[in-house]
Amino acid sequence: MTDRGDKDIEMKRTLLVFSALTAFAAPAIAPAVAQAQQVEAREDRGERRTEAREQRREQRREDRQQPRTDRPQPPQDRGDRREDRRDRREDRREDRQDRREDRQDRRPDNRDDRRDRREDRRDDRQDRREDRREWREDRRDWRQDRREDRREWRQDRREDRYENRRDRRDYREFRRNWNRDHWRRDWNRSHRSDWWRGHRSFRDYSGVRIGFYFAPGYGYYSVPRQYWNQRWSEGQYLPSIFWRYQLNDYRTYGLGFPPIGTRWVYVDNHIYLIDEYDGYIIEVVYDFWRW
Repeated sequence: MTDRGDKDIEMKRTLLVFSALTAFAAPAIAPAVAQAQQVEAREDRGERRTEAREQRREQRREDRQQPRTDRPQPPQDRGDRREDRRDRREDRREDRQDRREDRQDRRPDNRDDRRDRREDRRDDRQDRREDRREWREDRRDWRQDRREDRREWRQDRREDRYENRRDRRDYREFRRNWNRDHWRRDWNRSHRSDWWRGHRSFRDYSGVRIGFYFAPGYGYYSVPRQYWNQRWSEGQYLPSIFWRYQLNDYRTYGLGFPPIGTRWVYVDNHIYLIDEYDGYIIEVVYDFWRW
């Protein structure tokens, strides 16, 4: 009994030692085992490839050694191909013939179109020539009109200058017959400085107003700013706004008879003898009355 028990114990010890060794050695041996398996798999694949190459080579050798008569022949359709070629040639001939006929049919139309275009161009050229002729004639007429207008304008200027000379002669004759200084001397001798206060033409006068002038017999009227409190002298032109305030009873004031085409007008407390055509100032009487 004792010997059998000792053997069992030793056997158990041996198993335990073997298990322990196996547990420690397995992780170290596993990479080597896997690598060996990969090497075996590569060798198997290489062998299979080599066998497949050998089989293909043997198959090619057998194919080369096989006689040509044993090879499959294409179907015998040469006659059909000839007929197809003939049909295509015929179709091409017919197409060419149709195109020729179409060109021949189009030629008369194209000729007619070209003739029409040529005729249209001729008509257009003729129209342009006529337009140019008319334009030249219009230019000649316009030049002739301008020449005539210039002649008429020159003639009008000559006539105006002639009339102005006659008017200036009339003005000189008026100055010879009427002298402003002599009139002032005689007027002041026979009238006081405030002679106007009792005159009926001044009854509406109520004093000086800024921006307004007073004209005897007319009353107050508005004056543009650029003209208010301004004087004009002989040889200048009086603005047309003052032409309407005409002095009609010039004999009452001892003024000279205005030549034909002239008039006496009121401007503030001055009296101007002007040309009715352009307002040219011929004579001036300043401060005709004093406010």
